[in-house]
Amino acid sequence: MKFTIFGASGGTGLLLIDQAINKGHTVKAFVRAADRIPFTREGLTVVEGNVFSEQDVGSAVEGQDAVFVALGATAGSPSDLCLRGTRSIVNAMRRHKVKRLVVLTGFGTSRESRNQLGIGMRMIVKLVSLITFREFYDKERQDGIVRKSGLDWTIVQPSRLTNDPGKGQYKHGAFTPSMLAKISRVDVARFMIDSVEHARYIKQSSFMHD
Repeated sequence: MKFTIFGASGGTGLLLIDQAINKGHTVKAFVRAADRIPFTREGLTVVEGNVFSEQDVGSAVEGQDAVFVALGATAGSPSDLCLRGTRSIVNAMRRHKVKRLVVLTGFGTSRESRNQLGIGMRMIVKLVSLITFREFYDKERQDGIVRKSGLDWTIVQPSRLTNDPGKGQYKHGAFTPSMLAKISRVDVARFMIDSVEHARYIKQSSFMHD
């Protein structure tokens, strides 16, 4: 399959590239600067562009089978990076008739997912939203764009991300997560690709933890 990855230079994005190519897919990695991808691979094309430009984004998604979004705020990035970037991606996908979209957001960053949590977890998520207001609010609005997109979307909501080796086994779907939960980026990338390969969680969100 032919994939495009946005946020490709981040911790999860790099793992998405590596795992997708290892499984025989071809990848377009969309980045602001090509040197943000520290390796070359057969089957990998690095595309430089501005995620806020629908023209740049359109050239990266045209003719692709699926799009992965792993955008995240960094020092100096706009406060609405995920919202505006995802809106640009969704609009380009509609224009080029690319339907499959998998988006990495945050734990509890949608009202729909928070309703699945117990009172204790909802209180913790509320506290986190106050501490990380800029990032949380951006992810919450990103979630809304995806749910209303009309595309075949999947929203992935992991617990605390780690750089540990993947276990290959993890919980996913609609369940009440543990307050101390965590998940390796390796397993998150694996789950995102599996969701496309096996057409899982279409128009659904999924919690994840190990």
